[in-house]
Amino acid sequence: MACIEKIYSVSALLGSSACNGNCAFCAAKELKKVAPADNMMPSTFKSALRLSARYGGWSLSLTSSGEPTCSPLAVTNALKDYQEVAREGAYFPNVNLFTNGILLGSKKFCDKYLPLWKRLGLTAVAVSIHEISEDRQAKVYGIVRYPKYSEIFSNIRRHGLQCRATVLLRKGGIDTPESYKTVIEKLKRSGCENISSWPIGNPDSTRNESTPSRLNLFKIRLWLKNNALLCHGHVWGGGVYDYKGTLVRITDYVTKHDPKKDYVRQLVVFQDGTVAYSWIREGAICFKT
Repeated sequence: MACIEKIYSVSALLGSSACNGNCAFCAAKELKKVAPADNMMPSTFKSALRLSARYGGWSLSLTSSGEPTCSPLAVTNALKDYQEVAREGAYFPNVNLFTNGILLGSKKFCDKYLPLWKRLGLTAVAVSIHEISEDRQAKVYGIVRYPKYSEIFSNIRRHGLQCRATVLLRKGGIDTPESYKTVIEKLKRSGCENISSWPIGNPDSTRNESTPSRLNLFKIRLWLKNNALLCHGHVWGGGVYDYKGTLVRITDYVTKHDPKKDYVRQLVVFQDGTVAYSWIREGAICFKT
């Protein structure tokens, strides 16, 4: 086993299992079973932040087994915990909230929570994008109307936060170079120029019926390689490209922990207090409560 030299980031689950979407391919069904009702983070959250910062971590991602904006108090509490360790020196320059974006179409919601979260250290909001059009996005989430992408990003930017998008590559959705290019250009027109993307799959990194074909994933990566400039690669695969001034990142959904490597892509804080070296926790336990 190699000695760990670098822990790039921390990803933490927060909030209850409450969600305002109803995705047929939701990957968090098992995680919902241990979601707490008290909106508090496990004590291991702060420990994971301190550990990652000690090993050069620079990014914190907050997500949920439900929808984090449906548990706004949990987001606030997580950021307060982060502030505590940041004052000790465990500072992360990138603090991201991952969301389906539905509530961020509401000016009232954004005016109430985004300024508070920014004061507590939030730097960016990453909106999950499943489809090119908002009408088709609404169908994915099982709702009547999805806000205009431009409205969501305008609300985020108005409060001084960075706009990010997470494009989920899914069979029958965005799964070809043509649809990939179209969604990137639409998001840019809508006010988002920092885009991450990865294919949908099972929590254990295996493929499922929603995963695009291997050929189409290869074609998407090849299109990006041929039409954008590589800014930097990721040691775990993929990289970040400059596509006409828009940052486009492509990588894998999850990375299985390899004890022979001297780096960890991310520490994952589960809501039962387990901290693992990967979303695939088997053989990757770091510590527990």
